[in-house]
Amino acid sequence: MAVIFLQPFVVEWRIGVSLSKTFDLMDDKARARELRIKTGRKFALERAYRSLTVAQLAERTGIPIETIIVIEDGVSDFLLEDMLVLLNVLDIDIKEFFADLI
Repeated sequence: MAVIFLQPFVVEWRIGVSLSKTFDLMDDKARARELRIKTGRKFALERAYRSLTVAQLAERTGIPIETIIVIEDGVSDFLLEDMLVLLNVLDIDIKEFFADLI
């Protein structure tokens, strides 16, 4: 039988296993998901601001259309290399891009 002690987001079992890291991991995953979505939306806005279609951006970057759609929708992690290519082609400074996201 396990005994649970509830403290601010710290759960311990009688056997001494701390589950607080599990909660931290869930928080990290949620924060990563939120940042991925915000980043994707910002890329979509920057592309639209420049009056580019997804197809045109794909042609200029060499990144497949499907990958750009996934990035803009924020549904999956993406390669740092792809992000850097997008920033370069869209002529966006990386510090400025993330200034209001973090």
